[in-house]
Amino acid sequence: MCGIVGFNWNDKTLLKEMMRTLAHRGPDESGIYLDDDISLGHQRLKIIDLKTGRQPIHNEDGTIQITSNGEIYNYLDLKKDLEKKGHRFYTNTDTEVIVHAYEEYDRDCVNKFNGMFAFAIWDSNKKQLFLARDRLGIKPLYYYFKADKFIFASELKAILECDEVERNVDLNALNEYFIYKYVPSNRTMIKDIYKLLPGHTLVFRNNAINVSRYWDLKENISNKSEDYYVKKLRELLRESVKMRLMSDVPLGVYLSGGIDSSCIVALMSEMWDNIKTFSVGFGSEGESEVGYARYVSEYFGTDHYEVNVDEEDLKILPEMVWHLDEPVADAATLPTYVISRFAKKEVTVVLAGEGGDELFAGYDNYKIMMLGHNFSKTIPNFLKSKISGTGRYVGDYSNAKRVFNLMCAKDEYERYLGVISVFNKNERRKLGFNKENSSDNYFPNDMKLLNKLLYFGINTWLPNDFLMKADKMTMAYAIEERVPLLDHNIAEFSFTLPPNLKLRGMTGKYIFKKAMIGILPKRIIYRRKHGYNAPMDHWFKHSLKDVLMQLLDESSHNLYDKRYATNLLEEFQKSGKNYNMNFYNAQKLWSILIFEMWYKMFIEGEKVKKL
Repeated sequence: MCGIVGFNWNDKTLLKEMMRTLAHRGPDESGIYLDDDISLGHQRLKIIDLKTGRQPIHNEDGTIQITSNGEIYNYLDLKKDLEKKGHRFYTNTDTEVIVHAYEEYDRDCVNKFNGMFAFAIWDSNKKQLFLARDRLGIKPLYYYFKADKFIFASELKAILECDEVERNVDLNALNEYFIYKYVPSNRTMIKDIYKLLPGHTLVFRNNAINVSRYWDLKENISNKSEDYYVKKLRELLRESVKMRLMSDVPLGVYLSGGIDSSCIVALMSEMWDNIKTFSVGFGSEGESEVGYARYVSEYFGTDHYEVNVDEEDLKILPEMVWHLDEPVADAATLPTYVISRFAKKEVTVVLAGEGGDELFAGYDNYKIMMLGHNFSKTIPNFLKSKISGTGRYVGDYSNAKRVFNLMCAKDEYERYLGVISVFNKNERRKLGFNKENSSDNYFPNDMKLLNKLLYFGINTWLPNDFLMKADKMTMAYAIEERVPLLDHNIAEFSFTLPPNLKLRGMTGKYIFKKAMIGILPKRIIYRRKHGYNAPMDHWFKHSLKDVLMQLLDESSHNLYDKRYATNLLEEFQKSGKNYNMNFYNAQKLWSILIFEMWYKMFIEGEKVKKL
C-alpha cells in the first residue's frame, strides 16, 4: 500500500513536497522518476517483495514507468502468462506485473486484474499518461486539469501543494454533502479537483483527458436452485479470503462481531494460524458490539484486542479530518481512526468486512424502501396529495412524518432521498440551498428496485463513505486494509441473484446467512444488526457543544446560513429523550462540525491542531 503523485512537467521540488504530504501512506521507502514531460513520485509501505519492490517500476527498456497503490491478488498467475509471452521481470512485486500487462494488453490490462488499485503509467513512446482505479473504488485517486496542468495523487491534500490550484468550495458538492453526508459524484468539495470514479480509466495525452468506464455491474438474474447459490457463494468467499492472505508482513482482522467480519475470521481460520483480531467500542455511552466480537474470537481462538472510543478521543477530530481529505460526515470514521492507531502496534495488513450489506441488502433502508414502494402502489394519486398536505402538520422527526414522505414521493429516487438524506428539502432551503435534490440521479433505469438501491449504494455510498474512511483512516497509520467481500466476482455474483434471495420479507442478506450455516455460530448469523453507533447525541450535549459553537462563531464564509446551524445546536441542547429527534439532529450537527473543521484546514490553510 502506498501513496502516489505526479504531474505533466518536470519539477523535483514540487514533487518532493507532494510526496511529503503522503509520507504517512508509505513511510518505508520513496522513489521518483523525472523527465521533461513528467514527474512521478511514490511513497511505499512494504507489503510484498520487501527488498526489490521500490517504485517507480519500469519495463525492460525504461520507456514505461509506473507508480502504483494497492495489490493485484492474481499477479503470480499473470506473471507466468506474461513470461511465456517473452516479458522479463527484475522484481518479485505485483506492480511490475501491471507494467508488462500494459505492454501486452494496452488499456485493457485493467480487465486482467483482481485486486484493489490506483495507478499511473507513463508511456514515453506515446507521450501518454494512463490512470486507472479498481472496479469498486477501494483505493482513491484524485486529479486536477486546468491551464495545461494535469496533476494526480492518492490524496487531495497533495494536489493542493501546487500553488496554482485555487482553494474554492464547489457549491454543487456542498449541496450534495448536506444530502448524503459525502460527495457522491466525481466532484470533490474543491472546485477543479476530481475523483477518478471506480471502474474508470483516464488517459492524458496531447494536453487533453479522456475518461472511460471499463467495468460496471449489470443485472443478470439467473434461475438456479437456492442450494446452488449457497455453494457458489461459499466458494467465492473462500477463494477471495485466500487470495487476500498474501503478505510478507503481519496481518489481522477488524472484527465487529457482525456476520461480515465474523465470516472473514471463520474462513481465515481454515487457512491461517494465530489470527489477530481487533474490536472497538464506545464504553457506556454508545451501543457496543465488543461482546459479540469477543464471542467470535473465543469461538475461533484468535489473539484478540479491544479498544474503546470515549470523549477524550474527540480531541483528535481535527487530525482525523485532515487525513480524510474530504468532509465525510460519518461518525464511524473516528473509531476506525482510533482502532488503526492501536492495531499498527501489531500488524501492517488488516482484513475487514466492508461491502456485505451493499451487495446482499443488509441495511434497514432497503427494507423501508421496499415497504414504502409496495404500500405506495396501493394509494390513488388524488389521495397522495391529501396525505402529503396532512404531513405538514406532523413533526419533522416523527416516524409518521417519514411514512408520509415514503407514501407521497413522486418517484423511487425521491422516496430514497427521503429515507437517507441528512437534511431534507425544507432544511436545505433553510441552509440556503434552493435545489430540491441533488443534480444527479444515481439510479439505473434497467434494474429491479432492490438492485437499483444496491447499485446506488455500491457506486456512491460505498466508495465515498465507507471505503473512503477505511482507506484514509488505516493509511493514516500505514496500515493496509483488504476487503474480501468486495472481490468483483462476488459483486457480479450478487447481481445474478433473484432479489428475494437477498432481501426476503424483513430478512436482509438471506442467502449470505444461509451460506454461513455450519461456518458461523447461529448466535452470530441471526443476531440483530448493529453498526458503529457512535454516541453523537451525548457528545453534542457535552464536549462538542462548545467546539461547534466556537467554529460557527469564527467561521468567515457565507456558504450556508450559519444562523440555522446555531439555532439547531441551541434547540438540540433543550431536547429531551426523543431518540429520533436527537439522532437525526446529531447527524446534522456532525455534518456541520466536520465541514467547518475541514474548511479551516483545506480552504483557509490552518495547520492541524488537537481540540
